[in-house]
Amino acid sequence: MSIDCKSIGSSSLLFIIALVLWLCPSTLLADYRISGTINTKGAWQAQVFLSTIDRLDDYYNAKAEFIINVTSIDEEGSFVLEGDNLPEQAQFYKLYVLKESHSEFNACLYMQGEERNFIHLLLDNKSKVQLTADTTGYAPFGNYSITGNLANEQMTQLNHLLHPSQLFYEIKFPAELKYSQDKLSRDLFQFADTCSNTLVALAAINNTDYHLYFDTQYDLYQKIAQRMKLEWSDHPYTQNYIRKLRYYNEQEGRDYSLIFLVMTCMFAFLSAYLLFQNRQLKQQKNTPILPTPPAPKLDQLTPQEQKILHFIKAGKSNKEIAGELFIELSTVKSHINKLYAKIKVKSRKEAILLAKSQEIEGV
Repeated sequence: MSIDCKSIGSSSLLFIIALVLWLCPSTLLADYRISGTINTKGAWQAQVFLSTIDRLDDYYNAKAEFIINVTSIDEEGSFVLEGDNLPEQAQFYKLYVLKESHSEFNACLYMQGEERNFIHLLLDNKSKVQLTADTTGYAPFGNYSITGNLANEQMTQLNHLLHPSQLFYEIKFPAELKYSQDKLSRDLFQFADTCSNTLVALAAINNTDYHLYFDTQYDLYQKIAQRMKLEWSDHPYTQNYIRKLRYYNEQEGRDYSLIFLVMTCMFAFLSAYLLFQNRQLKQQKNTPILPTPPAPKLDQLTPQEQKILHFIKAGKSNKEIAGELFIELSTVKSHINKLYAKIKVKSRKEAILLAKSQEIEGV
């Protein structure tokens, strides 16, 4: 009876693999892994939550339906959060802890200093992140650091850049507050422009005030859009961001489709106007020039009519003219009709203008 050594070797290898998987299944089967330490000083629960950010507008929202994983924190503040339920493409996530008085259904993100209880991460289903919190303060994450993951090292830089902005409430003077906010905005624009990771650059630009800076930083906003279209054309964030830019385009009067329509209408109107003018010029060339009729002469009026025109020019009414000349009102009207016919005017106003233009003696 012979023994098949190859069969024994294969069986042994399969047995060893099965034994390893049985002893440490979570480590080998997990696709993403976030581990490290959290500062648990203060009234914080011994749990850490991971929640998804499916839309850019939810970057600072905390809701129970966003939570995708949770794990315990031991007495030393250590935790391991792992699984295989993340999408294959990278996106933003929040890692946060809750106060003792809260639950996942009334989660609250605290911005201020030592209350700050969250950080943002950029993860896909293969991400490995090692996090170390600063234990010298009371904030759960504090001046934390991440090693071994370039994308999240850049996210850490961005989070530390944004962190001073959460201390604006301590600033007492309006001018100081404005200068601090302006400086943060300049730093965010520079970070977004120079960051090698497009999604991290998007996170930076998404933290700026579109309403205040969209017009002055328009080229940079568009540059990030082009990077997203090139590298992440089918990512939901790309559509979110393009939609937001389109909204601010319209708010700032940059609706180029409307501008194009207006310019097209103006061009059509100008073309029609020029065509009309061209036709008018041709008609004028073909029309014989008639002599201009001579202006009416006021010296053709009788002395009485000249007096009446003088009173009309002075602004007197028919009744006042009759009183000045000691004649009947009907006689005045008769004289006025005759002089209107002689000087070819139809109204008192035209008669006054003609009298002033010729300024003959007595009138």
